[in-house]
Amino acid sequence: MKKLIITALILSIYLAAFAANVALLSAVKGKVDLTRSSKVAKVKLGDYLQNNDEIRTGGESFAAYKYVDGSTNIKVFSNSVVKVSATSSGKTLVKKATISKGSVFSSIKPNTGTYSMQTPTTVASVKGTGFLTKITKDKQSMFVVTEGEVTLKILNESQTVSVNAGKTAIVEADGRYEVRQSTPEDLSEIELAEIESSRARDNKTLRIPMVDPSGRTRYIEIKY
Repeated sequence: MKKLIITALILSIYLAAFAANVALLSAVKGKVDLTRSSKVAKVKLGDYLQNNDEIRTGGESFAAYKYVDGSTNIKVFSNSVVKVSATSSGKTLVKKATISKGSVFSSIKPNTGTYSMQTPTTVASVKGTGFLTKITKDKQSMFVVTEGEVTLKILNESQTVSVNAGKTAIVEADGRYEVRQSTPEDLSEIELAEIESSRARDNKTLRIPMVDPSGRTRYIEIKY
């Protein structure tokens, strides 16, 4: 009986630790630090991320991570700071990233639960799309939408704005905003970011099985 209790306890601890993992690092290049519970550590390809972990990239550095449900791929570019969040809601994972510096590209599969990107001024909510989020030197929040639609909630103004593919939204620190056609300069931000991310990839692929909140097994691919 005692042995069964100990075994059950070990199993429950293992499952709790597994459940705490919300994402997986799928690419790492250069100086990438992880802050967890106020402790800073280096990271490597394949490390798990937990709720409220913070990723910080240095100059000429890059990181990418995928949420454990396999629905969302996040690319974190040079000189960026991003907090990773996710909670279970029924059979889906409610995913969120918070950027306070730099630029991030988010790619979300349709019909895979909600995802939001928060900046100091705005919360961008999507269900399936691709878009770049950037904090400019002037503390503007910039959203360049490449596919789908992004709904922006401007925090200071308590209003929402829809931004479709091919459009760019710029939200000032005081809540003023502009939505316009994306310019070549806007799109070049993504092109440069993609070039940077490609330098962190190689030709080998590692497939890791993950169990999503509904109990289904999905596979996350990691380039190494």
